[in-house]
Amino acid sequence: VAGAIAGCGGDDGPTALPSGPAPASAAATTAVVVTPSATATATPAATTGTRKSPVLWLDEAATGPAAAVQLAARRYWAAVVRLAERPDPADPALTQLVVEPQRSVLVRVFTANAATGVSQRGPIRGTVTVGEVTGSTADVTTCLDQTLVKVYERSGRARPGSSGGLTPFRLELRKDGGAWKVARASSRSGTCPIPR
Repeated sequence: VAGAIAGCGGDDGPTALPSGPAPASAAATTAVVVTPSATATATPAATTGTRKSPVLWLDEAATGPAAAVQLAARRYWAAVVRLAERPDPADPALTQLVVEPQRSVLVRVFTANAATGVSQRGPIRGTVTVGEVTGSTADVTTCLDQTLVKVYERSGRARPGSSGGLTPFRLELRKDGGAWKVARASSRSGTCPIPR
């Protein structure tokens, strides 16, 4: 689910956060799980998701140059979670937190989900591990536990079998105007550990 939200380009094509299996009639549309919420916040600086889709970060805060990168990654995922719940391809967070080519991927995903009424919601637990940080680029590995996230149709009904799981993601960040922004996001095969 978080994958469909993040608008990641994984092995199965662009998705935001990994979503459950789509019905045959919607197989061409990437699902983003979470239904619209009147309480969703539009603050791009937030890292905690929304009331219906809270994000709990289980790792410790990074220090040094990695701190700003970790914060940017957490803000990115919080925005993706919020937009998976209430898809809006014109949301300012897509400019404030994301650069090309990932921005176009997310705009495409959230445009499709807004048109079809598909959304996703549910609590997410995660970790952000900062890898190499150079002058203007950084790599991040994220593990998201989306086992309680579901994809919802326009009717408000949850898709059968749409619950997420433990999913690793790789983010590539780039400095843009002095701020770290996500340039690429991709899901990885396999699973990842989440602290208890």
